[in-house]
Amino acid sequence: MDSGRSVVAGAIRDETHWPALRALGFSFVKYVAVGGVAFAADFGTFSATLSSGAHYQLATVYGFIIGIIVNYALCVTWVWRGSQARSLRDITVFTLVGIGGLALTALGMWLGVDQLHCPERATRIVMAAVVLIWNFGLRRLFVFFR
Repeated sequence: MDSGRSVVAGAIRDETHWPALRALGFSFVKYVAVGGVAFAADFGTFSATLSSGAHYQLATVYGFIIGIIVNYALCVTWVWRGSQARSLRDITVFTLVGIGGLALTALGMWLGVDQLHCPERATRIVMAAVVLIWNFGLRRLFVFFR
């Protein structure tokens, strides 16, 4: 009676999908670790630029530039090492997804800082969590899918 399927709480669970889901979960864990390193570079640059008296949006852009370089380097060497995502197309899509994340961050920063009067650094941390999901999903779908 073992057909690879079992009934759990009234739903059918197809056990043939578990290896793919496990691999995706492991990629996500590695992506979060890489994101932490990239965010440290981003946030450090953001904070240093902010402390120098620059506007928070300029600090956000400077941090983004450093963070995306670190993120790409670590993603292609560790997270999705076998994906061969090194072509000009892949780098372009990776960067465009990042720019979309930067746009979301800039919007969230404006909303948090200018409209809700939250501290810049706290708002930047919240936006990093939001953009993490955006970046992982789109980069996994359009860049590191091979």
